[in-house]
Amino acid sequence: MLGIVQGRLSYSGKKLQYFPKKPYDEFKLASKIGYEFIEFFGERIKNNRNPIWTDLGIKKYKKISKKNSIKIYSFCDDYVINHAISSKKTLAQIVHTLQRLNKLKVKKYILPLYGKSEINHKNRINTYKNLSSISKLCKKNNIELLIESNMSPREFENLKKNINSRNCFFLFDTGNRILLKRDPVKDIYQLKNNIRHIHLKDKNIFNKNVIFGEGKVNFKSIFFALKKIKYKGSFAIESQRGKDIKYQATKNYIFFKKLIKEYINK
Repeated sequence: MLGIVQGRLSYSGKKLQYFPKKPYDEFKLASKIGYEFIEFFGERIKNNRNPIWTDLGIKKYKKISKKNSIKIYSFCDDYVINHAISSKKTLAQIVHTLQRLNKLKVKKYILPLYGKSEINHKNRINTYKNLSSISKLCKKNNIELLIESNMSPREFENLKKNINSRNCFFLFDTGNRILLKRDPVKDIYQLKNNIRHIHLKDKNIFNKNVIFGEGKVNFKSIFFALKKIKYKGSFAIESQRGKDIKYQATKNYIFFKKLIKEYINK
């Protein structure tokens, strides 16, 4: 499946990660272009305008997604970037979020372990402990827990071992990993079946998210590697909007649908 991150079909000024003022309006355009799902997200600072916090909002999300044939599929929780996942307070907020996502019937819950939630020797024990609790709760609600991180494949295996979870997988971000000292293609081969979802974006040498084709990511080599590991998971476009949002979103859709057909669904 190919989806697009919430807010990327709305005007946002200079903001990249932007919660749309009219979140329901994106469904019609996403459907018209051909996208199969919109990836919801929670902001770094809790936004009470987000429809997931009310039963009425969740009901409306379900209704409009059904009307436009857009699946409710994934949720990326940026809240943990500004709030340490190792803390009890953050864990309590995540538990509340998962209760809401269970009502929404989300299939994948993404935790980006950056900023204050990046794992280090000081927070490692408490982070593993909380991730273990989160993983168990996700499994209970039939939600896959996905870790988004710059960690190496070996570090991820160590994380899985320490939290003792069969419900914890990896989100591979094409843009974030391109500027690391490791080879992203080699990482794909090593992560293998742990990869369950992919964020598609391009970045330049200055670590700036750019329009596809203007950065350093070699998408053909990425998709060839995905073919070799027999990847059958999902993709979400997390790119720049361009000057013409509809035009760029359509161009991106066509480009990646072609790659998916050539390498993944062949």
